[in-house]
Amino acid sequence: MDLYHLRTFVTVAEERHLTRAAERLFTSQPAISAHIKALEEEIGLELFDRTPRGMQLTPAGEQLLERAQHALAAAQDFLQTARGMKDELMGTVRIGLNTDAEFLRLPELQARLAAEHPRLEIEYHSGRTGSNIPALRVGRLDVAFLSGECDDPLLESCYLRDEDLAVAVPESLRGRTGAGDIAALAELPWVYTSPECAYYQSILAMFEDHGCTPAKAVMSEQEDALWAMIRMGVGVGIVRREHIDRPENAGQLYALPLALPPLPLHFAWPRKRANDPVVRALREVVSSLWGLEEVSPDLADGGDERRVATAAGTGRG
Repeated sequence: MDLYHLRTFVTVAEERHLTRAAERLFTSQPAISAHIKALEEEIGLELFDRTPRGMQLTPAGEQLLERAQHALAAAQDFLQTARGMKDELMGTVRIGLNTDAEFLRLPELQARLAAEHPRLEIEYHSGRTGSNIPALRVGRLDVAFLSGECDDPLLESCYLRDEDLAVAVPESLRGRTGAGDIAALAELPWVYTSPECAYYQSILAMFEDHGCTPAKAVMSEQEDALWAMIRMGVGVGIVRREHIDRPENAGQLYALPLALPPLPLHFAWPRKRANDPVVRALREVVSSLWGLEEVSPDLADGGDERRVATAAGTGRG
């Protein structure tokens, strides 16, 4: 049985759409259809129902999907283990980002990866926590940075640090914030983040107990655009406190004296790939970079693997 046909089957099952599956596999839609047809003929079963809403798994397809996923994982594990036996990791690693490179320490991360694993090809993919999680689950990303609690049962993660958040107010709106009056804050124009950004939930959480929703002036998916619009006076917004404290923002932005819960930053990977040599190598490099201290590994009861940041690695918060 051709492993590529199995990979096509799994990808179509995850995407439920031939065109999206073809994009993921960097091939054509007719080729995807041919692979599925060849596999169905080989096993003598129909795996999909073609419907106007997309490719729906048949009962037989549902039963075989998990076995196909295990077979592909086993093949990948075999390949990576063989490469690891030569003390040389090879291949492409896709790392999902959720904020700026400086905060995630990407220059240092890249320098260490290049020095320790020069044959790995590193790809950094810009995204948000809300988009990185499903991308990890379906294999579009190998590892990713996430903000907020990481409680997805298909993922494992290690804690890196807390993000110290604050409400940034431009000088032009400083006199309208009131004395910590939530209702008055809700009437101000707000620069929203994308719903896939963890900051979005922080905005809503400020007001949900008071039964009000902040007025939306504009929504921005880009952090640099978010910061620029707040500085221009378009509205107020939630950002990391360290950004407000930068010298170039003196006299233009100030932090509202309102305590916000810190947002934990995690480094995450698919649970099924925890023993993958490439994923293990990335975890080791990140652990070293962030000064993480391993908790006792005898968590055989199925609990999440956890790491705690040392004082050297926590930074703010």
